[in-house]
Amino acid sequence: MSAQARSITSLIKRQGFKQILTLCKRYRILYLSVLALQLGGTGAALLLAEFSRRIFDKGTLLSHHELTRLIIGIVIMVILAMLFSLGARICNQIVNTNIVFSMRQMVLNQLTSLSLKYHEGKHSAHTQNILFNELEIVKQFIVFDILRLISLPFSFIAIGIYLFTVNPLLGVIAVLVGPLQLLSNLVLKSSFKELIASQQANGGEVFFHMNETLSGIREVKMNQLEGSVHSRFERVCREGIRLWVSIEKMEALREFVRLIPEKIGYILGISVGAYLMVDGQIGSGAIIAFLTLLDRVSEPFISMTSIISSLQRVSAGADNLLSVMEMEPEPTTRGHVLSEGPCSIRFENVSFSYQDDRPILRDVSFEIPAGKSVALVGPSGSGKSTLIKLLYRFYEPDGGSITLNGKRIEDYTVSSIREQLSAVTQDVYLFDGSIRENIEIGYADAKLEDVAKAAKLSQSTFIERMPEGLETKVGERGIKLSHGQRQRIGIARAILRRASILILDEPTSALDVETEAMFQYDLPQWAGNSTKIIIAHRLSTIRDVDYVIFLEHGRVQEIGSPKDLLMANGRFSDFWKSQQIHEFVS
Repeated sequence: MSAQARSITSLIKRQGFKQILTLCKRYRILYLSVLALQLGGTGAALLLAEFSRRIFDKGTLLSHHELTRLIIGIVIMVILAMLFSLGARICNQIVNTNIVFSMRQMVLNQLTSLSLKYHEGKHSAHTQNILFNELEIVKQFIVFDILRLISLPFSFIAIGIYLFTVNPLLGVIAVLVGPLQLLSNLVLKSSFKELIASQQANGGEVFFHMNETLSGIREVKMNQLEGSVHSRFERVCREGIRLWVSIEKMEALREFVRLIPEKIGYILGISVGAYLMVDGQIGSGAIIAFLTLLDRVSEPFISMTSIISSLQRVSAGADNLLSVMEMEPEPTTRGHVLSEGPCSIRFENVSFSYQDDRPILRDVSFEIPAGKSVALVGPSGSGKSTLIKLLYRFYEPDGGSITLNGKRIEDYTVSSIREQLSAVTQDVYLFDGSIRENIEIGYADAKLEDVAKAAKLSQSTFIERMPEGLETKVGERGIKLSHGQRQRIGIARAILRRASILILDEPTSALDVETEAMFQYDLPQWAGNSTKIIIAHRLSTIRDVDYVIFLEHGRVQEIGSPKDLLMANGRFSDFWKSQQIHEFVS
């Protein structure tokens, strides 16, 4: 078996490819409609060729009445062929539109079902390249090539039989043209596939640079990086142009080679047909029928070369897409349901690393009683945020165990754990919508008065000054709001959620001193029953917590109340003093 055949065979066997092919079954009525219209067009072409053959074979022997009937038949067949072609094109576009949206939905659903570990390991341009570039390659095969694979063999058989009845020799010539054109696909096949793979990689790089430039446009402007960005992008585009031109040249060369059998068949058919006509074995109508149907009888083989090229494109250029479709979704529904209410948390000898040679957590152990508050304190990189990721089950620990209410975290469904968790982060992500929509994320049925109350408790008084109040649009990523305003909306989200475990990751870093004080004063009112985990660098935010866990180099260095640790003159005390806070109680 050739390398090309092995490549296509392995592609067809891939689970990701089979998943996408299930869309054909979903839209089978549309596929059958296109197939029927295409076969109708073939039937019209056959009758058109037959009417033309009769006119030219009989010539002057035809009466005006017979000639009129045949011409009317030709007109009807031409109109029918046009109508069948129009109908097939419209149905094809309907299939195309439905397939594109369904494929994007299927791929997006699969991407969102994958773990955070996958997404944190990939650049955002990687997924954009999958959703737009690689998906387009697969769509070409699913929408157009599959229909041709089904319909063209029927056309080939029908037209081949007809031409054999007209004249066996002309039929043989017509039928042989197609297989010879199919062999032309072998020309430069390896080089073509390599170029396609390089072009796809370049396309991904183009997406990468565009996405990175636009996402970091503020830094580009602030640091006057326009020239550098343009130069770098120009280099990538030049390479893309070179690859596209090389592919087009190769395509043109392969098309030239493909046309050679067709032109030979045309010349041979005309020559043989002319001799047969001079010898009186066939009429001129047979030659007309041969020329009329020559393209159609070889079309399946021409299409087959196109389909093989399309499969090569899919095999070379859509590997990331198919790999994503083959990944196991994050299991979110296996296990027991974590019930509502205060929740105790226990970490016991937990170790974790993102990379094997770089451990982040080393034998971390601590316990948080239900309804209590704890502060995670320590220098950057000590593992504070990683502990939260493990609690959310974004990652699994390498060693040790985590328990909630005395039961291993793995025994609960991921969905119920996350339902009972609520986080206010330092950099709150807002979606492009209204303030109200961003507060009630995940709670579309929330009452307006509950949203307004959450906004009030979060000290979001700025909303009252907005022209449209809660319905004010925040823009992409909340760009129309300040950092502090975004944080307050994030706090309002958490208030509305009423989760069993509340995580506050530098929640007041962008708030002024007065607003921060009001937030701390109101915290017991709306989160009194929650188990609270506060990650802080500003130690003024953790005066009232029950416990402090000081982390350093991935290990727990100290545990105790803020006052006890301050008096112990250990690492927490040093951290506290470094912020020039000399009195714990004013």
